[in-house]
Amino acid sequence: MDRRTNDELMMAEALAEAAGALETCVFPVGAVLARGTQVLGRARKTMASNHLSHAEMNLFHRVFMGDYRFARADGLTLYTTLEPCVMCFGTLLHLPITRLVFAMEDAYGGCASVTLTGAPPRHQHRPLEIIGGVCRSEAQALFATFLDTTAEPFWREGGAPSFQAAVRGEAADP
Repeated sequence: MDRRTNDELMMAEALAEAAGALETCVFPVGAVLARGTQVLGRARKTMASNHLSHAEMNLFHRVFMGDYRFARADGLTLYTTLEPCVMCFGTLLHLPITRLVFAMEDAYGGCASVTLTGAPPRHQHRPLEIIGGVCRSEAQALFATFLDTTAEPFWREGGAPSFQAAVRGEAADP
């Protein structure tokens, strides 16, 4: 009998997307949108060194283009293998998603801990439940493999040191 929680089951789907990105030498971020355990869409980061091809943005384009019929009452959850950046988090706030579940925190560029105090009124009354650390070790292993095998100069030359230190379980330099 499978004793994993729904969050763990759905995160496994996001991890599979991330593994697909890693197979093509792309930073291994995967994302899944679900209602309960029903997968509504899935995506992965699709291009190396492209600031717009984030897994979450690819997913949002697939699910929310055109005349979609989702509402906040539908209980949609975004699962992603890495804490979303400001672009993805900001877009998430505009969509009918009420939960965010991520695997690994991103001290370099993650925005899930940003408070909305002082935000425009549109965002002040749209609660978002945020849960981090679901299947963190599995995501961490994918990121470690990427860092060990990538040819991208940014990563090879020590870019995002706080992220790299977290992936390798080291203390980051101040």
